[in-house]
Amino acid sequence: MSTHVDIATAASPELLAGLTQEQRDSVLSQMRRLELRKGEHLVRQGDAADHVYYVLRGRFEVLRDGRHLVAEIGAGEPVGEIAFFGNLTRTADVVASRDSEVLELSRESFDRLAAAQPGFIQSILRTLGRRLAATTASAAAMAPRIADAIGLCPAGQAPIPGSLVHDLLQALRENGTPATLLRARDLPAGLQDADERALSQWLATQEQRGHKLLLLAGDGHAIWDRVALRQCDQLLLCGRLAEADEGVVPLTPLEAYALPLFRPRQVGLLLWRERSGERIAHSQHWLQQRALHLHHHLTLDQPRDFSRVARLLAGTALGMVLGGGGALGAGHIGTLRALNEAGVPVDIIGGTSIGAVVAHAYASGIDAPAMMADYEQFFLHSKALGRFTLPWYSLLDHRHLDTCMQEQLGDSRMEDLPLGCFAVGANLSTNELEVIRHGRVREALRISTAIPVALPPWINAEGQVLVDGGVMNNVPISVMRAIKSGPNLVSMLSPGNEWRVSSAYERVPSRLALAWQLLRGQRKGDDFPRIGAVAARSMQITSGRMLRGTGLGSDLLLKPPAVPGMGLLSFKLGRAQEQAGYDYTRRFLDKAGGLEGIKAWHRGEFMPEFED
Repeated sequence: MSTHVDIATAASPELLAGLTQEQRDSVLSQMRRLELRKGEHLVRQGDAADHVYYVLRGRFEVLRDGRHLVAEIGAGEPVGEIAFFGNLTRTADVVASRDSEVLELSRESFDRLAAAQPGFIQSILRTLGRRLAATTASAAAMAPRIADAIGLCPAGQAPIPGSLVHDLLQALRENGTPATLLRARDLPAGLQDADERALSQWLATQEQRGHKLLLLAGDGHAIWDRVALRQCDQLLLCGRLAEADEGVVPLTPLEAYALPLFRPRQVGLLLWRERSGERIAHSQHWLQQRALHLHHHLTLDQPRDFSRVARLLAGTALGMVLGGGGALGAGHIGTLRALNEAGVPVDIIGGTSIGAVVAHAYASGIDAPAMMADYEQFFLHSKALGRFTLPWYSLLDHRHLDTCMQEQLGDSRMEDLPLGCFAVGANLSTNELEVIRHGRVREALRISTAIPVALPPWINAEGQVLVDGGVMNNVPISVMRAIKSGPNLVSMLSPGNEWRVSSAYERVPSRLALAWQLLRGQRKGDDFPRIGAVAARSMQITSGRMLRGTGLGSDLLLKPPAVPGMGLLSFKLGRAQEQAGYDYTRRFLDKAGGLEGIKAWHRGEFMPEFED
């Protein structure tokens, strides 16, 4: 144990606030300094809470039942204080997510300090109070924590291009994130052959400067690679996409060492190409042996790709969430057209039902006119939802729909999209939301649009039954928040005014009368709700309720109006609805101050208010 001034300096002033130097030395003399390597347990669930801890450097994950992440704790924060003060057993594991150091205080030492140093106890209680207040304020959603240190590790056989490292560092700085690159050759002369502990401590001093660290591994310095990767909060693997053309890309020895050090949510994969003209294909061959959270496609000659990745790493990326709503989905296309014209960069996109369809089109790089052409080709000319079948499994002929989807989407895959994208379904077998980010696009969209009754459910390889995501979450903002930190735009479709019909319930015909009327073509003027419209409208009810339960926070909600006569199945009004979405979003952007206003909102300086 050391009570040297470096510990007092490392400890947050908040912990020792209000104490004289003599009192600080007295407090520190009762505490033991512990060093933990990445992956080591500080406390285990179910153990007696005989000690309380204070993090000097590093980071810890709080895991319930060994796998459910419930919190992350960084430097300057206490660990285990609730169970300690409440005389409880530990309610979770606390595991070092990077090489870390803590101060440990036993119950006996705490009792002595409580009697001799009341000011120290007040500091502990202040810190505890702030922790509880912060936890309550952020309870609505837990986004991934922003990494302070990111390990850049080569994946596959190709080294990381020097231009990639340089341009990514520059993009972070242009994004307003102070960042420093460290490599083995940047070590001071006296540390070139130092032991791992000395290297770890040196890296800790570099981090205290307040910059985000990019630690480059794979330059042939084995000790540096091990220590640098254990010091990181996030692992960013970097591989040349074309290596996947030959099949599954095996792990290198360095990857095999690095990946077990991180949970999947802490791992990203950056797949680079030399030129933007190179086709994106076979990304699944990279993903098969690498459990990870996000993967990014990047071309070395496209600065905007570096900017997008930098925003995702810095927690400032703009997410776009598109709700379900049948034919009203054309309004999403208009909204995206207006955002694109204003220069607002969308970094990741996803949605439910028709929202997933539009999200995929945008992530593919298709512009608004081409989206509308595809919309009309699919729904009006091909009549993908226009053929009925015997109502045993569904009302609509799914084979015709599947043929239309095959013709339009082929065997394209979600993981090969140049922009991150997700579709949302409802898993009736597990009663859970199904978030689809990999696999064939037509299967992902078929799941997300499988409106109950109108279409048969999708059955996956495990025999699970999946239907339209609107059944559970028609506006999946919670999904986006779990994927990334930072601001989001949410586009929620609404069929407009209160739904009223002129047909009376008593006038619904019997089955024989209905068959006769259909044969004679006499039901055109009847507005009694059809099965498909009822099912689709029922899912719309979840939109507002889910948003009220989740809360918008600092995210922005867009609600493009429905044009007169527009319904959930009124695909003929698609172009008018697209224009309505465009006009609405232009009005919103004008009120918000255009691109500069959106940037100010990104920075937390401005919150647009818009009532149309």
